[in-house]
Amino acid sequence: MQSNAINKLKKLNALWTVNGVNLFTKVINLTFFAFVYFLLPLENETYKDLRRNFYYYYPQIKKGRPRPLDPVRIIIQSVFLLFIKQIPSKTSTINVFFNSLLKVFKNTVIKPLSAITSVFTGKLTEVADQKETVVLKESRKTVILVFLGLSFVASILAVTQPLDVEYQLVFVALMWIVATLLKSEKTRVTLMLMIFISIIISTRYIYWRITKTILFTDPVTITFALLLLVAEVYAYAVLILSYFQVCWVLDRKPYPLPEDTALWPSVDIFIPSYNEPLDVVKPCLLAALDLDWPKDKLKVHMLDDGSRAEFEKYCKSIGVNYIIRKEHNHAKAGNINHALTLTNGDLVAIFDCDHVPTRAFLQMTVGWMVHDENIALVQTPHHFYSDDPFEKNLSIKGSVPAENSLFHDFIQKGNDTWNATMFCGSCAVIRRKPLEEIGGIAVETVTEDAHTSLRLNRKGYSSAFISLPLAAGLATESLADHINQRIRWARGMVQIFRIDNPLFGKGLTIPQRICFANAMIHFLHGLPRIIFLLAPLPFLFFNVYVIFATGMMIFAYVLPHMIHSTMTNQQIQGNKRFYFWGVIYETILSWYITVPTLIALISPKHGKFNVTAKGASNEETYFDWTVSKSYIFMIFLNFAGLIYGIYNIFFDPFSQVGVIVINLLWVCYNLLVLGAASAVALERRQVRTSPRVSCEMECTIDISKFQKINAIITDFSKDGLGIKLSEKIEGSSYQGLFKDGQLVVINIENNSVIYKFNAEVKFSNQNKLGLAVKLDTLQENIEYIRCTFACADRWAHSFEGLKQDTLFHGIHTLVKFGLNGYIKMLKNAPFVFKQLLWIVVSTLLFTFSMLPVPLDINGKKIFDKRK
Repeated sequence: MQSNAINKLKKLNALWTVNGVNLFTKVINLTFFAFVYFLLPLENETYKDLRRNFYYYYPQIKKGRPRPLDPVRIIIQSVFLLFIKQIPSKTSTINVFFNSLLKVFKNTVIKPLSAITSVFTGKLTEVADQKETVVLKESRKTVILVFLGLSFVASILAVTQPLDVEYQLVFVALMWIVATLLKSEKTRVTLMLMIFISIIISTRYIYWRITKTILFTDPVTITFALLLLVAEVYAYAVLILSYFQVCWVLDRKPYPLPEDTALWPSVDIFIPSYNEPLDVVKPCLLAALDLDWPKDKLKVHMLDDGSRAEFEKYCKSIGVNYIIRKEHNHAKAGNINHALTLTNGDLVAIFDCDHVPTRAFLQMTVGWMVHDENIALVQTPHHFYSDDPFEKNLSIKGSVPAENSLFHDFIQKGNDTWNATMFCGSCAVIRRKPLEEIGGIAVETVTEDAHTSLRLNRKGYSSAFISLPLAAGLATESLADHINQRIRWARGMVQIFRIDNPLFGKGLTIPQRICFANAMIHFLHGLPRIIFLLAPLPFLFFNVYVIFATGMMIFAYVLPHMIHSTMTNQQIQGNKRFYFWGVIYETILSWYITVPTLIALISPKHGKFNVTAKGASNEETYFDWTVSKSYIFMIFLNFAGLIYGIYNIFFDPFSQVGVIVINLLWVCYNLLVLGAASAVALERRQVRTSPRVSCEMECTIDISKFQKINAIITDFSKDGLGIKLSEKIEGSSYQGLFKDGQLVVINIENNSVIYKFNAEVKFSNQNKLGLAVKLDTLQENIEYIRCTFACADRWAHSFEGLKQDTLFHGIHTLVKFGLNGYIKMLKNAPFVFKQLLWIVVSTLLFTFSMLPVPLDINGKKIFDKRK
């Protein structure tokens, strides 16, 4: 065995020599590996998997190119894999202990609590001894009141009880253990308990901050301390409101329509447009004409606020009613209101002109409006078939939920629970009578959609949300466009909060008030987020105590608050939002929405409606330094604080090392978040104005009357197809079979009907083809849209197939994208800036290389390195 080990070490030395590794590095690594070889029996079958998949388990190690500190990296990763991300094993000591503890916890806590839940619901629930517990209906109210009363008293005591730091650590440690055990059980009861624990921990933290940590000495200290406290109270309030909003989400399914189509309502389709290109609008118009609805009950209207002759000509050629107006007041809201006066359908379906509805859109949504005449609004998610700036610039599509998923695919379900579904301006159906009753689409704010749904609810009408992507559109093209769109949303929501505050006035239930208010004050996050990004600097630079407490007290209160709120939110949100992405999204917007939202609070009538550009392209990759100015400014402030804090630790004999270290950790976290935000500013090259949509559709290609080839459509656009040929022709290759400019016929089956389209070969490469589809008639255009964009079940939620994120993976991802942002800035920066930035990047890269890497042990494919 020793001779084999020596031979392996000789081979390693030879490989490293060829790759130019210096003598010092070779000595360090060979000594380490020799020690490991002689200490552990690596030749045994037990270590077979580790030997073959060494570079999978240790991704920090570069094959054939070791670094001096690689032994340290291997030790850190080994400890991480053994004790934190260990290989699942039913017989391992840790898992046996944990599973036993979990079993006891379920029998002694979860099942009795489920029995208590039966008191609230009136249902029978099995308890630990398998006996049924029957609670008399007349006793329920008393039991509930007693339970709530005791819970309230216990909560007050838990929040206000003063504890020394040791007892506080014991208390939060016990709460963390309970929450961790609860997290493993995916039930409604455990989720409610996790929310309850999180609220207790966070409320205790805020109570401690207000009563114990504000130092009233000089104006500067008071100012900085109160700014941070206000930001934290705001974040705490949003946390509590969001818990209520989504603690019990409603996953509503489509309601079937009557079999007799004579009972179906008539529908007007409104497609408003202002400055979008005709090529962007065409797919929406064609899909709307092809909606699966009785033709005598369906009318499609193009609402052109740009009054463009080419639009009018095209609409007349395809049979779409073209509507313009003389006065272009109130932007999109005024455009729709004008169309309401010229139409008379029972229902109005509204689509942004870049959204393409599937054929089944009306059949999947209108059923609820026929079933319940009090429902005035049915909203569906906004789904985008093009990459948003985050997916495009960070290359994360398919690995991270889309930025809009949390609201459109989850929070709206929570709103639906409380009858507070929000109209989002598109992909929705509204009943005409209630809409006219409230005076049409609201025009007082720039977020006319949310304001309209608020008014419908005030009138006592209901709303519904169906969580099925039944239409898809174009996402914002660049980070600058995304920021401009969110500025309008933020300003408009704050305008509503000032003009028509949901907390006051008649007509709303308490849950509706909470849901609408939370949606509005959420957009005030700009200033608090900036405060959090700069909060550690007053202490590091000027010794100003924004939190007047020892390092251990800060650790005992701040960390549990952050851990429990993060853990609970992750349990609620599941795979709709990964760790730390919410902070990154808020950081990107914070600087830009702060001033507009503050102005809207003071003077809500200021500001105008801006249209988000769609269908653009950029010819080359570039870094948007204009958008990034705010991030760069805060990066240098934080990095200066980091250097000065480290200097004080080593050279100031009176420095409070514990407090400085906590603030330095805060600064490092801020630097990673700001780096990740900056990474989105590198706009990738995008030549196509019509995005490609990935798919997998079977088809056949007619090369001639006697020759057909089976193929798979791998992607499509509004006028092109990507093809993968799926079979060989009598064993021969495809070489020379297709030529550029060659005409072929492609056959696509949709709902048992075969559609034929003429196409021209644009390129061919082995078994791949690029085709340009030739659509000459209106019917061909409609059928092509029917087979592609408007096909039933075409669109899927962005989080489908994603596993729920883990905390360690979230930290690793944050570090990776944070460093990625600095590298991007470094590559695209002017020379002087590169010199300064290189110091930041080098320091962070070295630190990152020492961290352990989380692995998907269950999902990895075992491979043999010897092959």
